[in-house]
Amino acid sequence: MGVLDAELRLLADGLYFGESPRWRNGRLYISDMTGRKIYTIDASGSKEVLMEVENQPNGMCFMDDGTLIYSSMFDGRLYQYKDGISELYADLSSVMTGYCGDMVIDGAGRIYVDDTGARVLHGEKPSQGRLLLVDSDKSVRIVAEDIVFPNGIGLDSSGKNLFVAETFAGKLNRFEIGDDGVLEDREVVWNVDELPLLAGQQKTRFHAIDGFCIDSEDGIWLSMLDFNAFVRRDAKGNITHKIQVDGDATACTLGGDDGKTLFLVVNRIPTGKDLFDAMVSLDTQCTIYSVTVDVGHGRARP
Repeated sequence: MGVLDAELRLLADGLYFGESPRWRNGRLYISDMTGRKIYTIDASGSKEVLMEVENQPNGMCFMDDGTLIYSSMFDGRLYQYKDGISELYADLSSVMTGYCGDMVIDGAGRIYVDDTGARVLHGEKPSQGRLLLVDSDKSVRIVAEDIVFPNGIGLDSSGKNLFVAETFAGKLNRFEIGDDGVLEDREVVWNVDELPLLAGQQKTRFHAIDGFCIDSEDGIWLSMLDFNAFVRRDAKGNITHKIQVDGDATACTLGGDDGKTLFLVVNRIPTGKDLFDAMVSLDTQCTIYSVTVDVGHGRARP
């Protein structure tokens, strides 16, 4: 495993808790979850509030026509945003057991959405969650269960495999996508305990994967909570690179003009304070960095 010897550039700060960054048309879109806003940030670091989201935004994806779909955590709904207007896209509240979390859209316009299984910001303990599929006709199906707090989610370059981080189990799962979007043949392809960074390190809170993104070689940049690091796992399962940061590595995405800018979302909480308590009390700070990498974005999603 190599340390990526490249300049870590400050892009923006001033958010409470950043999540689900997405690059689109020269701008970075990012949810400030507990700040209850979605921002856009240009290449110079100038940020603008795109909208306020009362029930806390989280996951985002874009339809082929540029329509932004975003999740509203607390009320279990997906909204669409286009031409300055936000409207309900799909109501998942009748099937949601936790929060409406991260998401990814496939080439057929089907959206896979996390159901976290627990409302951890309301005092519930992490538990088994699920993956929901919102079809292009906006019907909703449960396509995977028994995932301990599903989090980062993405499709590989082929569009035939879906990956999801199982945060509180410390696992990265892969599913094959079958006919009509059904998920099949679940496999744990990587476990946090395999990370070389664990050697000689005392566990302080939990070892977990939060968000991730996938490059053109199907390498996966993993955001490692409690390690203060982003690591790249190649398609064979080897850890090839590490980027050390000062704070919790929470989410990442590839973008920029050539797709080779890796945007890193780092959230900081006070030493010794519980993560969820700090989020609720707005005692967190988010900084977004960028770094240039050799392998850029390809056909993987998001």
